[in-house]
Amino acid sequence: MTVYGSRHDKVSQEASHRRALVLSEVATEGTPGLSRVLRRAASIDGDAADIQVAALVRALPGMGALDCHDLLSRAHIREAGRAGDLTPGQRVALVELADRTQKLRATQEA
Repeated sequence: MTVYGSRHDKVSQEASHRRALVLSEVATEGTPGLSRVLRRAASIDGDAADIQVAALVRALPGMGALDCHDLLSRAHIREAGRAGDLTPGQRVALVELADRTQKLRATQEA
């Protein structure tokens, strides 16, 4: 029997809220925020580690689904992969590619 409003529901809502805060950090800070979140995901932050890499990349300002797919394929990262499962080389490649993409966009818009 399922009991609504149980402790499990509350825990899951809290985890969802913490993940939303991580995504909003990437959305507001851009590439530096992505870099910081990936470092935390590799070490201490279980919430950041559980987020799909594709969701983190799509949270970057101006990043659409096709851009995300292209960036992840160039960094050799599975779209369904979790941030905590990335190798150090994948983290570096992802941040560098994201930074380059953001800078190219900025120069094209100017």
